[in-house]
Amino acid sequence: MKCLLAFCLLAGSAVAQPDVKITYIAQQASVQDIVQTIAAQAGLSYNWQKSFDQTNPDCRRWVTDVRIQQFPFASAMRQLLQTGGLTYQIEAGAVVLYRDPNPPRGAGALVSYAGGGKTVQYIALELAAQVGLGYDFAKSVAETAPECQKFVDHVAIEQETFDAAMTEILAPVGLRYLVENGKVVLYRK
Repeated sequence: MKCLLAFCLLAGSAVAQPDVKITYIAQQASVQDIVQTIAAQAGLSYNWQKSFDQTNPDCRRWVTDVRIQQFPFASAMRQLLQTGGLTYQIEAGAVVLYRDPNPPRGAGALVSYAGGGKTVQYIALELAAQVGLGYDFAKSVAETAPECQKFVDHVAIEQETFDAAMTEILAPVGLRYLVENGKVVLYRK
């Protein structure tokens, strides 16, 4: 049997459907509640207790303005978990959360940026560089033009987490980001 990405079940022979598109929209929910719901959409269960034991309090973190629309399961999980330093595995048909031993470098790092007259993507590139991440210019433009090319007049970010700073820059123009292969990529919400 050929395994695709994180879709092989470690203790069984079934494989989750990699092409299942996940949709989850909420103003606020905990990481665990979101994972349980999107796992069910992918035909999987969720091992709440094991995940809680391994990742508390991060699994109880509140996520606001959740907008996952028609994302493949793995992408939806990555979007949800990466900024909290978590990852997952599928064990015996159940999603189990773990602390990511190699979290994205930018997730909790502090950044500062002051200025204006720059495009959204230029500011995202500068913030990514501060935390040792690259920026995928071509993919970001392809996914988000013209929003990523809008100019921002005034930015004053002082010692905020990378995630908070990126949200501050991207949310007003309807964008979000993921870290893929060590590079920031912008997407529409």
